[in-house]
Amino acid sequence: MTTTTLDDTLITLTERLSLIVLTVSTWSGRKKLRADDLGLQAGEIPSEELVSLGSKRLCNPDAIRVFHTIKGQAERACLKVGTRFLGGYLVPNDQVDGLSGVLDGLKRDFEREVQSFLAEYDREIADWIARHPDWERQLRAAVDPAEAIGTRFSFRYRPLLIQPAEGHRETLTEDIAEIGHTIFHEAAQIAVSLEKSLVGKDSLTQRALGTFRRIQEKLAVLSFVDPRIQPILELVDGFLSRVPRRGPISGALFQEGFGLWLLLCDEARLARHGAGRLAGEVDPDSDPPGLDSDVDAQRTDAERTARLDLDDDSELTTEIDSTITASVAIREPTVPQGIEIADATEDETLDCFF
Repeated sequence: MTTTTLDDTLITLTERLSLIVLTVSTWSGRKKLRADDLGLQAGEIPSEELVSLGSKRLCNPDAIRVFHTIKGQAERACLKVGTRFLGGYLVPNDQVDGLSGVLDGLKRDFEREVQSFLAEYDREIADWIARHPDWERQLRAAVDPAEAIGTRFSFRYRPLLIQPAEGHRETLTEDIAEIGHTIFHEAAQIAVSLEKSLVGKDSLTQRALGTFRRIQEKLAVLSFVDPRIQPILELVDGFLSRVPRRGPISGALFQEGFGLWLLLCDEARLARHGAGRLAGEVDPDSDPPGLDSDVDAQRTDAERTARLDLDDDSELTTEIDSTITASVAIREPTVPQGIEIADATEDETLDCFF
């Protein structure tokens, strides 16, 4: 069992990681539905303590969908090089500048879309009312001026250093212990999206390989946070180093990818497998759990020697991904600090706190 002190863990957090606090606020396009909107009299409906009437839309939801899209892009950009922590995203210091550049660009896009929406706000409201003439009175009564709506939009991010107050260092103990669990949970959530590309198939497309690469990049930049990550990363690296750069992946390599996917989809198994490899209880040359034992025997010479050009990813990588990927520093050797490795023989489910 590998054990480190709280001080060692705090050094990792305070010296090698930053907390990115991302706050993106948008106008919902709704207002509370009132009893008089429905023509109900007092006593005809239960009190608000018991029943809520919901809300009414004031404009076409398509008109504000772009803001949710940009918010989602910002969150994915943070998750690509970081992990959720204390309501923000824990990001290695050497990734902060690259991530900031992406977020600055999204902030400009967001603010440009706000101005465009406000310029068309009155027309959007009028069009929506025209589509719902029976509700004209209720809608007009609920509409706020564009100036007021403009204050509902904001896009901010703040890179912060993590430092507990003097005398309260132990308050981060539980949060620190959960970081590795959270990383494995996020990797598993990415892997789950591959189900339709693998289950019931006999080959894997190059596009689907992009999901394995996303997991690889995420684990690579965060491998020093929890020593159990590095053994999992080596499995992903090994698989991607052998797949061909063109065409579908089939045969023994497909079976290997399927077995790796089964491992990646299970966050508790990821944690146990990583701990087992660290403890030397898993053969480092063995296949991941769930993979047929005779896969390597079936692998062709071409499959063994084929190499993947990891930079040849134009089909799979978005503009945001490209920017962040360019900022990923060369991986340092893993330092097993900042975490206590559980006994690999324990078959205990590892809870992930999001």
